[in-house]
Amino acid sequence: MDAPATLLPQPARKARLRRPVDPRQRLVRQITCCWRTQALHVAVQLDLPDQLAAGRGDVDTLAEACACSVDGLRRLLRALCSLQVCRERRDGRFELTPGGFALCREPPDLAPSLRALVLWWGGPMWPMWADLAYSVRTGNSARARQMGQAHYGFLDGQPDMATLFHAAMQAMTALIADDVAALPTWHDATWLVDVGGGNGALSAAVAAVHARLRISVLDRPDAEPGATEVFERHALAARAGFVAGDFFTALPSGASHYLLKSILHNWDDAACLQVLARCADAAPAGSRLLVVERLRPERLGATQREEAVARTDLNMLAGLGGRERSLREFAQLLGAAGFEIVGVTPTRHEFSVIETRRL
Repeated sequence: MDAPATLLPQPARKARLRRPVDPRQRLVRQITCCWRTQALHVAVQLDLPDQLAAGRGDVDTLAEACACSVDGLRRLLRALCSLQVCRERRDGRFELTPGGFALCREPPDLAPSLRALVLWWGGPMWPMWADLAYSVRTGNSARARQMGQAHYGFLDGQPDMATLFHAAMQAMTALIADDVAALPTWHDATWLVDVGGGNGALSAAVAAVHARLRISVLDRPDAEPGATEVFERHALAARAGFVAGDFFTALPSGASHYLLKSILHNWDDAACLQVLARCADAAPAGSRLLVVERLRPERLGATQREEAVARTDLNMLAGLGGRERSLREFAQLLGAAGFEIVGVTPTRHEFSVIETRRL
């Protein structure tokens, strides 16, 4: 009697499972991964996610609507299939995957759209990364070298780019909004000042589930239109306000809570101490300051979370001259400004929330 078929290939199956990943193959994938950013960028530029969401999956029809080569568009769509943005059906038509809907202008499940983030990384961010070697050699901002201005001055006089920037930051923020809104600290909060809060997406998400909370968003004047739209969407007009200002100068004083989300990593230590000093000036004793940042381990490994820290650390080097920091480094900065860390809560997406108390 023949042996069961399932028993025959066992040694070979075990050998395949034990075979280590060739590090050269892994490096090739990493070396060539830039194609993914640009494939997604072109897809969003052509409005392919919205076209597919509307049921226009025939390549000939899509090519005519997008003024594209039929062959070129089909090849792009097949590439997007490998990125799990869409799938090709047996009849040759294409349709979005559940993940692909996140690239639509208004995803049908009301989840935050990542469209602006794709446009930001595939557009204004793209040439900056090509100049990373300059930043590594000099320690200076590649963006300042290319555009003549450091930090956010490059947005001045470019309203379209400023709008895209704030929308891209809002897309990232929306990924952690539910986690931040669920923190116990909001149960007795009365007034939150969102320092450098852009469109106010994070503080609005918190206020939306805490009915007694009033919020003030302080940022550049070009963020106000987007913030007004966010307040209206969350029905917060009576409890939310925008303050055009500079967090190096002064903040609204007397709030129960202050929030710095992705602010400190933009700056060197001296500038961070200035920002924290303004927070200390405004914050009453016992009030809370929440710092939402990626925490850099003392030694980086190869997890997705640590890869995100490495990515943004280099992004800060080339872009704004800032850096990602360890919890120990944050504790030193916060302590010097008069804040004591009372808790650290990781979110599901890259960031952690450092909760502090004003001494």
